[in-house]
Amino acid sequence: MTKSQIIKDLANGQSSLKTALKRTKVLVSSLEDKRALAWINNELAGYGPTDQLPDYRLMRGMLTGSYIKGSMATHMKWTNASIPLGNMAEDDRDQLLAVELREGVESLQLMLDTANQEHSLIGKQIPADLFPYIAHCNNDPYMVISSAQVQLNPSCFQRALDCVENLLLDTLLILEAAFGNLDDLDIASASADTELSNTVVEQIVVNIYDDHSVTIGERASVRDSSLQ
Repeated sequence: MTKSQIIKDLANGQSSLKTALKRTKVLVSSLEDKRALAWINNELAGYGPTDQLPDYRLMRGMLTGSYIKGSMATHMKWTNASIPLGNMAEDDRDQLLAVELREGVESLQLMLDTANQEHSLIGKQIPADLFPYIAHCNNDPYMVISSAQVQLNPSCFQRALDCVENLLLDTLLILEAAFGNLDDLDIASASADTELSNTVVEQIVVNIYDDHSVTIGERASVRDSSLQ
């Protein structure tokens, strides 16, 4: 039976994800292993441009915007509509539609709350210098794009936050199973057992990185992208 209040608060929604991460950071720091701390720090402060993102932070959106299609004599205008990609190569589609969630959990939650309140979508702006290429893929020399963005449904942000919460809860359960009640945020004395400490560290690292979406280590390189 779970006895640590920190776990109960997280499971019952009584503690924010940011607060639970900070409390877990204090606990994990006693184990003196940088791998788990790196994940916690990234989820708190956000991932840098050279940090590899977990799979749950890699999204694929939908290209929308405003454009004119057809000849000058007979054309149609679309506003805030889906923009067709025509015969665009699959690799280019993947890169264009990819959205990387690099913000910390508090910022993600704020964007999610705002989108839900305003019944809006969230996304990244597409540079204007890509508009001619998109029109070319549609084999329409008269297609003129005036604005374009890759949009995500707010549920994508909720799924990312849910993944962080589940990983964090599993981490806390591993710590409690090894060291008992966690509410004093101090496992220094228990972690004096080096063998036990090492075993717990590896369990936590496997829990966090088991999907291989992040290289186990402090830093890793990935292409740069950000939400606008």
